[in-house]
Amino acid sequence: MIEDDPKTGPADVTHVLTEAMERAGVHPAYVAAVRRCGFVLTEENLETLDADQVARWNAAIDAWYDEHPGGADR
Repeated sequence: MIEDDPKTGPADVTHVLTEAMERAGVHPAYVAAVRRCGFVLTEENLETLDADQVARWNAAIDAWYDEHPGGADR
């Protein structure tokens, strides 16, 4: 769905992206990581991210599992 008034700020893009991820059934740990980090880590972009970004992503995933004991498998 294309909006008449597109959102272009980073927070707006993150919000639209995470809403789409939720509708698509993406695991909630990944949705939470995007919200916390403001980016998506994928196999395709892994080499473009620095060590701090990768560490932040992994910490966000771990934090979701810490906050949701018994949550879905990784």
